[in-house]
Amino acid sequence: MKRGLIAVLLSLVATTFFIGGCGEKYSDVKKVNEEYIQLVEKYISDMDKATSAKDAAKAINSFGDGMEKVLPEMKKMSEKYPELKNNATPPEELKESQMKAEATGKKMVGAMMKIMPYMRDPEVQTAQKRLSTIMMKMTK
Repeated sequence: MKRGLIAVLLSLVATTFFIGGCGEKYSDVKKVNEEYIQLVEKYISDMDKATSAKDAAKAINSFGDGMEKVLPEMKKMSEKYPELKNNATPPEELKESQMKAEATGKKMVGAMMKIMPYMRDPEVQTAQKRLSTIMMKMTK
């Protein structure tokens, strides 16, 4: 259940913030988007390399550390540009970023599935709980 919630939250975060990555008006959004993209790509890479519960927990915690830094910036951008929030049809100049967000989101789900063999490990459970708590801050 928590794993599903995190996946949904990450998809929402990606969709909301990746679509705002182009144009001079959204240059600050683009900067935050790039930070987030790099963070997600590192998480995916770390999970791909994980061969133990300890590796998986480390990847989750590293991602959580990054999210603690980037989420406040994402929230600021969401408040600054409310027109991008829940926009099913982004402006033409943002469509490429939206496609990139969707592709990254699909990879993220795959990386999260790699946690499954380690879910009973207490260290992984603690890391997952921490990440859930961090991600819930975005919805407040």
